[in-house]
Amino acid sequence: MTTKKKWKVGILGLGHWYSAYGLARSLPEYPRAELVAVAAADSPHLDQFAQTFGVPSYHDPAALLERRDIDIVQISARVSQVPGLTLRAARADKHIILGKPMAMTLAQADEMVGVVREAGVTCVPFQAIMRLRLLDLKDRIARGDIGEIAVMHQTGRWSIAEDWPGSGTSGWFVDPEHVPGGALIDEGIYWMDLLRWFAGSEVIRVEAKTANLVHKELRVEDWGMAMLEFVNGIRASVEGSWTINAPRKTGPSPKHNSVVRLEVVGTRGEVIEQFFRDPGRAVLAAGASDWVFERKARDLFQSDIPMPLDHLIDCLEQGHSPIADIREARQSFAVALAAYQAAREGRSVSLVGPVSGP
Repeated sequence: MTTKKKWKVGILGLGHWYSAYGLARSLPEYPRAELVAVAAADSPHLDQFAQTFGVPSYHDPAALLERRDIDIVQISARVSQVPGLTLRAARADKHIILGKPMAMTLAQADEMVGVVREAGVTCVPFQAIMRLRLLDLKDRIARGDIGEIAVMHQTGRWSIAEDWPGSGTSGWFVDPEHVPGGALIDEGIYWMDLLRWFAGSEVIRVEAKTANLVHKELRVEDWGMAMLEFVNGIRASVEGSWTINAPRKTGPSPKHNSVVRLEVVGTRGEVIEQFFRDPGRAVLAAGASDWVFERKARDLFQSDIPMPLDHLIDCLEQGHSPIADIREARQSFAVALAAYQAAREGRSVSLVGPVSGP
């Protein structure tokens, strides 16, 4: 039976302020949940965030997790903090929207999977947002609109991230103490997850290259490309980069300057999906004589609903499994780590054996 309760949500960490602000901005007019607290141990912006959204703030995450009224937490911390916060949240019996990428090492990811499953809480990875956004495309491919998938290509080229709105600095986003890699995993993890889902198969082999093409001073890459081979024979490529030049050096480029493009090549047709472009989708369907341009591009950063949260609440109220869980996040994370290993060692890496970090 569907419950009519209003779910109480807390935010853990403000390092990944993009997702924290995105959630907080969407909740005032969202009827199913409300933001009730934020905790960030190391953010000088904690009070600013709490005052903006009118919620209590805590410097100690334990204080938020001890609140019995909080049902769900979104982990928006820097990557190095995500594993510890995930373990604490699961043990506090909170349902989780998991930050991306999920960890620094595969060992951490494996521990997180074990603790979350033992706790019995529901965990939706934030990176699964692409599955939710492109669910209709997945359904069309499954119907055979373009035949069987043969090859997929995805590129995500953005300007480099800021560690706070208007800061002009990238901070922890480019610090190897806090991230397992640079642009390839930061931008590519969404798509490695989506391509696994579209393929309906696991990645068996990875080849990759990384480089610093624009931001040569960084200790992490600003460009990377991975070639994926799936068990079922599908091939795919993923490009993740921060090579879009901003109008001003100290700030990011507007989102609409970015290039986010997915191509799914089938045995009887193709689909091209482009964010921030009009039209946003082109389809050459099986048996069609020409391309059809189907819809306008959407503003993906002004969603009417908080998409991962809304999906998590559906799962809790209807008793079904999420579109992706923490085990899926772990599998996609392993693919990303394999790409870094392949780039570092100059060889293809099999996903059968152990995978090391960058």
